[in-house]
Amino acid sequence: MEGTKMTKATESNGANGTAGKINWKKLLPAVLWVGLVIFAVGAILLLAVAVPRATASYQRVLSVICAVLMLLLALLIGAYQWLSRDTYPNFFLYDRKKKKNIPVEKLKFSVVSERMTFLFTRISESPEQLWKGDVLLHGNEVFGYQSVYKPLVAYKMLYDLGEQGPDSGYWNYLKTAPQENLNAIYEALENAGEKKMVEAFRLILERTDDDYARVKEFLRKNLPYLRSRMVNYVVKHIEYFY
Repeated sequence: MEGTKMTKATESNGANGTAGKINWKKLLPAVLWVGLVIFAVGAILLLAVAVPRATASYQRVLSVICAVLMLLLALLIGAYQWLSRDTYPNFFLYDRKKKKNIPVEKLKFSVVSERMTFLFTRISESPEQLWKGDVLLHGNEVFGYQSVYKPLVAYKMLYDLGEQGPDSGYWNYLKTAPQENLNAIYEALENAGEKKMVEAFRLILERTDDDYARVKEFLRKNLPYLRSRMVNYVVKHIEYFY
């Protein structure tokens, strides 16, 4: 078990409590487009049918006024849709040079890693504080709605460890981390569907020698896995990072 690589665990439907939640941000554009079509068609019908058939002057005037108002509403909706097309900055997708979000299909690990490094500077003063302080014990106030950032923080902490050389002082953070912090990392990863990974990592920690050689080798070999899992997690929960 110790020498095996992490295998992709099946994420449960209830991970992060997202099941059954209506995503209004994603639904709103479709609703607005339907409204635009209804107002535009309604205005055309009023001008083409109701106005010519009106038997009284006031009916004709009211029909014209209603048609104009409906056209204005359609134009306003169209303008709003055009001006607000995916311009809400996404934490992982927003390109500061182009001032717009890149397509999620083009998201790369380098971007995810860079943004997570930036997040680390916002939630802790140093890597040591992240490992040994009480940052990981906080909830939504630090890690966003339903603590959506917390699994990514756990992934990135392990990834950064795996990138260190065998003699790096960074490993002391893991060696001296309080058990409650390790438990918080395990819980965050399990919430992301990483039950097998957590079991393997726990087992290796329990059986490792003083220089943590097995842990170092385990994380080093699984850097590609951690990279792919971080990107997959962001893509799956992309709507929560606006």
